Amino acid sequence: MPVRRPLGGGAIALIFMDVVLIGILIALFATRGTPSSGDAETTAAQTTASDSETTLSSVPAVTPPADALDVAAFALPSRNIWCEIGAEDATCYIADYTFSPPNVPDCTGTVGHIVQVTEAEASLPCSTEDAPGEASPDLTVLDYGQTSVVGDFMCTSDTDGVTCRSAASGHGFTLARGGFTLF
Repeated sequence: MPVRRPLGGGAIALIFMDVVLIGILIALFATRGTPSSGDAETTAAQTTASDSETTLSSVPAVTPPADALDVAAFALPSRNIWCEIGAEDATCYIADYTFSPPNVPDCTGTVGHIVQVTEAEASLPCSTEDAPGEASPDLTVLDYGQTSVVGDFMCTSDTDGVTCRSAASGHGFTLARGGFTLF
């Protein structure tokens, strides 16, 4: 008949940690629900290729910050990205990027130097014009952390690029030298 030895302190500690972790997981699953409007960026960032059936209409609207500027054309401090905000859309141009833009069927120009958002959607339009250069020196610089709002559209300058969106629909994009995201 085998001899039973009592559990040591290390084994008891591991069992206790397992019970605590299982409790935490149960609590997380129990409280998991629909994200609030404050989680808009998290929700958009978590959309993956397997979520391709998810429509952009599920992106929540946003409220512009109270200290937003009213600048229709601006450049980021690096001058590699510059944007124009109008009544119907916000469009940003990037002179130099390191990401691989998607292949767009029937595009006889280039994709990747221009990103645009309307109230209905964000996109990388096909352009038959020459690639844009750096921003004009006479464009206003939107310092990192600043936001410009014109009509329904807002853009925020950040050290990681620019984020523009429709305040009404929440649709938008981020654009940086290293990549882009449409939401």
